[in-house]
Amino acid sequence: MAKQARFLCIGGFLNGSAVKDQGESFECIEKSKKVTYRKLEIFHPDSWDDFYYVCENTTDKQARNWVYDVE
Repeated sequence: MAKQARFLCIGGFLNGSAVKDQGESFECIEKSKKVTYRKLEIFHPDSWDDFYYVCENTTDKQARNWVYDVE
């Protein structure tokens, strides 16, 4: 499972971070390497339907499992 820091919530707070909508993706530098985050919508029936930015090497399934708190 990817580290929690690989998820950023748009407009809300996740990992203590909130980001404004950056379009479909954005790049940042982590440990001197360029990393791309892509936009992903994740629907949770109990509480929210949110957009997240997910690190490029995180699969859709890993992201959904993390939001749903599945081990």
